[in-house]
Amino acid sequence: STISVLPAELLIEIFAYCVVNEPLSTISLRRVSWWWQELVDTSPRLWQTIALDEADGNAFSEMQAAMWIQRSKPLKYDIELNVEDPDYILPLLSPLLPSVDRWRSFRLSGKRDEEIMTEGLEITPDSLTHLHLCLHDYEQDEFDDDEPRITFSPISPGQNFSFALNLWVSKVPSLTLLPPLRFVHVTIAEGGSIGLHTQPKYILEFLTACPELESFFLSGWPHDGPILEPLPVVNLPNLVTLHLKSTCFARAFLSSFHTPRLENLYLSHLNVDFQLYGEYHDDGDSEDEAHDYSQSPWSDQATGMGLRKLINRCNPPIRILEMDFCDMRTKDFRYVFDRLPLLEDFHIVASDMSDKVIRLLRPIEARDSEGAGGDTLVRLRLPQLRRLRLTNCQRLSGKAIVESVMARVKWTDKEYPAYTLAEVAIAGCERFSQWDRHVLSTEIGSRLR
Repeated sequence: STISVLPAELLIEIFAYCVVNEPLSTISLRRVSWWWQELVDTSPRLWQTIALDEADGNAFSEMQAAMWIQRSKPLKYDIELNVEDPDYILPLLSPLLPSVDRWRSFRLSGKRDEEIMTEGLEITPDSLTHLHLCLHDYEQDEFDDDEPRITFSPISPGQNFSFALNLWVSKVPSLTLLPPLRFVHVTIAEGGSIGLHTQPKYILEFLTACPELESFFLSGWPHDGPILEPLPVVNLPNLVTLHLKSTCFARAFLSSFHTPRLENLYLSHLNVDFQLYGEYHDDGDSEDEAHDYSQSPWSDQATGMGLRKLINRCNPPIRILEMDFCDMRTKDFRYVFDRLPLLEDFHIVASDMSDKVIRLLRPIEARDSEGAGGDTLVRLRLPQLRRLRLTNCQRLSGKAIVESVMARVKWTDKEYPAYTLAEVAIAGCERFSQWDRHVLSTEIGSRLR
């Protein structure tokens, strides 16, 4: 035929014209003959555009992604993503993220339009560290046209060593649609009171696709209801920081994590004044023998029992524990304090904890019946505690705070000065008077803030 006598260079130019109009035509062209297949496969410029469309579902598989990535070498390539349903963005993009350093441009069309010259951002697989998923109901709440929505953005303006992939989705992506993801920081944010919410099961399953995860932040909304089960136990061997905020499912999450390297635990706005859904009969679910008052007894129990399960499962080396509008029962505080020997920083805000809890920090004297002459042994909970911060804890008496801190500091200053309290901050605790502050400062000096 006439076309068979055309030189290879001219054929490649014709093929390039075809690819501009239909990027997937490379597949059709290489099927015509062995010669065309060789020409197409050895011409990187023909593989420089990867067109993804939700109409194809997940047809663009990891195998196909690998083909385009390999055949386009050493050139960089463009991605054209057309989606009306943003839930398809991550499943379609995920096979290409490991080669994000070779992206020349990224063009998004459909529900919203966006074009980014990724080549200029210098994003690499190692610098694409953050994933931000925001649950958003597109049918009920359209975006403000003036509000920017950037899919790829630097973590800090003006720098190029760490980037985030930001997605607004109606549901947490399904694990079955995803290859392993290399993100080390993941944030999931639920909608507000009338926005979209999700289930612990879906979040936990998604996190199993993030084996390199080092920090996870869930910003939820306090909605309650039946929990879909069974819940998977998620092994996150590299997780160092965990932050749960405004969720009624703290127990479900804390009970389902295996985090042997967890050092920083932030629990905020978990208190609710209504009974949570579900019945549990685990060890420790019995009534708190202390019978201390609480405005949020149900969430106190849920938080405490979740922490118990987490500690029992993997004994994490927690060094920072912050509880902001988050509380536990007295028996849970005792249980946790007995099992966090590496804790260095404890900060609690707006707690109903009683004097019984602060007194847990005092040295405990016990008679050693087997020792010579019945020696007195001293045990200290949280033996490495260096910073204690109490904020707006209205049920703590000044007397209990002063006595407990003074007793601890006197003993640790003498016996273990390397692990004595270096900072004590007390703010907004109504029953801690100026006189109490004066008395305590005479003992611990400038360490009192």
